[in-house]
Amino acid sequence: MKNFYQDLFRYNYQVNMQLANRFKAHDYALGKDIARLANHMLNAQQIWIARIKGEETPCSPWEEYSFTSFEERNQELFDLSMEMLSVSELEEWVDYRNFAGQVFRNKISDILTHIVNHSTYHRGQIALKMREQGFEPIMSDFIYYKRED
Repeated sequence: MKNFYQDLFRYNYQVNMQLANRFKAHDYALGKDIARLANHMLNAQQIWIARIKGEETPCSPWEEYSFTSFEERNQELFDLSMEMLSVSELEEWVDYRNFAGQVFRNKISDILTHIVNHSTYHRGQIALKMREQGFEPIMSDFIYYKRED
């Protein structure tokens, strides 16, 4: 099962790298909404990794980072994700607090699935916003990733 999650995180990473290249190709001039969603997508991944590792939350969900740091942050988060996957037990339970202070408990496998689904959801929003601005979005469907695999 770990291989499955490693594959999902490779997909997530590679699609985000394509997105980073598209951002660069347009000199990051895609608007605040797209930058905000891109940052949120990575922030959430960073927050969930910290929760799994039992660490303090490193940022807020909507914290703003330089749009030009997207590629570097994506690489760092991929490395952290793969490291965390190698040492974690997927069926292990994690207790954490959300930003409202409520305590929750989930299995690591459920959190990992959420991270990828959350990213996919926000990439869809980014694609819509890109189209609204006349830009061509990337092909981010999982099946396209698997066809090139």
